[in-house]
Amino acid sequence: MYKYCLFPIILIHLILFNNVLYANTACMPPEAIESYNQDLNINNSNETKNKSDGFVFIDQTLSMEGFVLRDENNIAEEEYNYLKAMDQLPFQLSLITSNQAFHKYSNGIETISSDELFAATSSDFYNCPASVPQSDCRNLQSDLESVLNIAAMNPEGFYVIVTDLFLRNTQFFDPKSSIKKSLATVFGQNQSIGIYGVKSKFNGRVSGLPSGGVYEDANSRAFYIITIGKKNEVLEFKNNLEQDVFTSVNEKDKNFTIYTNDFVLNTVSPKNMKKDNLYSGNGAEKTVLFSEEYNLHQFNLNRKHDPLVAAFDLYTIQIPNTILLTDFTTEVTLWQSKDASKCNKWQKFAGVPNLVSVSQDSNVVSIEAFGKNNMAANKFKKKRYYLANIKIIANDIGLNDKDFWLNNWSFTSVDEAEIVQTSPVFFPTLNLSKFSTMLSNIQKSEFTGIIPIEFNVGVLIN
Repeated sequence: MYKYCLFPIILIHLILFNNVLYANTACMPPEAIESYNQDLNINNSNETKNKSDGFVFIDQTLSMEGFVLRDENNIAEEEYNYLKAMDQLPFQLSLITSNQAFHKYSNGIETISSDELFAATSSDFYNCPASVPQSDCRNLQSDLESVLNIAAMNPEGFYVIVTDLFLRNTQFFDPKSSIKKSLATVFGQNQSIGIYGVKSKFNGRVSGLPSGGVYEDANSRAFYIITIGKKNEVLEFKNNLEQDVFTSVNEKDKNFTIYTNDFVLNTVSPKNMKKDNLYSGNGAEKTVLFSEEYNLHQFNLNRKHDPLVAAFDLYTIQIPNTILLTDFTTEVTLWQSKDASKCNKWQKFAGVPNLVSVSQDSNVVSIEAFGKNNMAANKFKKKRYYLANIKIIANDIGLNDKDFWLNNWSFTSVDEAEIVQTSPVFFPTLNLSKFSTMLSNIQKSEFTGIIPIEFNVGVLIN
């Protein structure tokens, strides 16, 4: 009786030993191995480690003066955040750049010293250029496009622009305006654009309105720190501001968005994909078919197995504060073998359709592979080994929806009369939504497909 009980145990051990032995001798196709070697370059930025030169441009138009005027009767809940930013700006810039140059601009650009920059916390800094008639000073809107032209001509620099972003309508539809061309050049040179908006106490006149009038009842307004440069620089500068300057600012009073062609921060690759990312139900049993040195998801599958499924959160893959990737498709390369221990016995099938499907629900990308109802998988032969390299490709990005913060803080010339009549305490920003839409559309037009997710699966069909 004892020997009959012992036999199944010995048989199980032999099977397990044989699987382990086979796993140590199984041969992977060279092309599949190459997908792991490519991981050496995954997530390594092409950006140089050398610090860029830093260039600051401060909007000096009279519409900015109210940010530096103090009034003890101002009951707005915001603090004087603009003054905080101006006080810290030179130091924060020095942390991430090698050399710094400072400028002020309105209808022209003028170089200033670091000592003169500190005058940006006083009303004397915000004045009317000598070339502008006094009667036009209050309606002067800053010439942002000239600053963007400079950033487009020298992609090696890191640029910081501080402004209220009141933009003329003509900067969006005038054929002579270069703002769109400069922004397209910036994206084409792999520069990124960050927009950090912060609400601040404001005491003074809101000028530069489309009607030519002024508004005097605002207790708070938003100012914007626009950064242009390498993606890592833009993010590092924003994080430093967040930690050192605006840490006490309420979350609802500050927002950040980055526009970039370099969307992915943490690529899911064959080497780093977690084993628990891919799972299945009935009919699929995890096993060891190939050496564990490869981060393979390995299964024994019967004919009635449930699909292999995975879900990925784009918020953990993309850099923060970006527009979400969308329009996902799959690219599958499949190898088949009767004897996986022989390297030359693998047969390759490129572009296998319908073996893997992908869907998206907001920030979650879901993947389903194989399965008893999968027509491609139903063609698999029994007692065959299959190795699939699965790439998930993002072919587009989604545009911002109507609740996007840049739209919420904006008004246009059509809205001016209605807004003024409501006597708002927080006065919004002229044409900010148009600027946001322009950035989004340029970013969308410059976008090329990327692969944020790639992994390998090895299966044995029983």
